[in-house]
This record gives sequence, C-alpha cells and structure tokens, in this order.
Amino acid sequence: MKNIRYTGALMVLFLIAAVSASAQQKGMLKLDLNYNYSIPLGSFKNDIISNASPRGVTGALMYGINEKWSAGVQFGYQDYYQKYPRAIYKTGDNEETSAVLTNSIQSVPLLAKGTFKPLGGTGSFIQPYISAGAGVSLIDFKQYLGQFGSSSTSGSFTAQAGAGIMMPFSKGGASGFSLGADYNYVSYKKFGYSNMNNLSLRAGVHFPLR
Repeated sequence: MKNIRYTGALMVLFLIAAVSASAQQKGMLKLDLNYNYSIPLGSFKNDIISNASPRGVTGALMYGINEKWSAGVQFGYQDYYQKYPRAIYKTGDNEETSAVLTNSIQSVPLLAKGTFKPLGGTGSFIQPYISAGAGVSLIDFKQYLGQFGSSSTSGSFTAQAGAGIMMPFSKGGASGFSLGADYNYVSYKKFGYSNMNNLSLRAGVHFPLR
C-alpha cells in the first residue's frame, strides 16, 4: 500500500508541476476538490466488491482554454472493502475450505481530462458540463481467504465519461460549487477478474489558482 501511495504522490506532483508551468504562460488555472462516492458496477460488483465506497476524494487541475473548453489532469483516491459471510471455497483440485472471504482495494486514478460547458460565456448562473478523460489507475488489491492472503499492485487503463453542473458562489465569480457523476471503465486483469468499472458521484468546490 505504501508503494502505491508513494508512486501516486510522485506522479501527481509531476503532473501539477507540468500543468502549472504551462498555465504561467496563459489562461486561468483552476483547482477542483471533490468528495467522491463510488458504486461498483457489473462484474466488479458481482465478483469482487458489492458495497459502495464512501471513502473517496478527487482533485483536478484544469486550464481554461476559452469560456467553453478546459483541459487538465485529474487525480484521486478510492478505498473499497468487502467481507463476505463464511462459505465453502474450492482451493485445490480435490480440496474445499470453509472460510471468510475479504477483499480490500485501494485505487489511485491519474487521468488527462477535458471539459466542455455548452453555456460557457453566456452569463448563465448554472453551467452544465460534460467531460471525458483517460489514463491509468494504480490499484492495490488484497484478498484474504481466512488467514491466507494474496496481494497485487498494478496499473490498469482507465477511461472516464462524466456530466454535471457548476454554480459560482457569486454571479460572475470564478469560484463555485459543483455536482457531477462519472462512469469509469477500469480494465483490471488480475486473479481472473475482467474489470473494476464503477459509477462515481461527486460534490465539491473549484477556485482559481491565479
């Protein structure tokens, strides 16, 4: 778990430095900070984690290209945990074990992201938006069958599509409040699992850095 946190932190710092250096030249750089509630979908929900995760945060550094378009980087952290009731599991060709299965997953997504506001520049107080992103999720997966455990840390391709609304704290202000939802495709390929797709619900604030 320490390795994934250190690696994620270094990558985030590198991306922040790169975007900040670019933003010194032109445009406005905004920081988005959000609480993130993640709902597992499909085989992720059926085979690994059925509980939604309220333990998540996301952040984004977004550079305003113009009044409608912005681009930047998004990073985050999500913690999933599921303990299943005792059951019988096949542990060998002719062996079965009665045990409690526990899955613990920590995900650190790092994405390049673009956002489009169709009403940007119109003076509308409520600004709907759509967004898309792609990158990698660093995933630390620990699985315990009773007292026996296995773990894996790896990177998985991640694509994201989102929508929501932004509202300034005051009319014409650059800082504000946002609500949104993202569908995340995560192509996880370990332990015989095929993906970790999920739906994220977000609420947070955004404000300019210059």
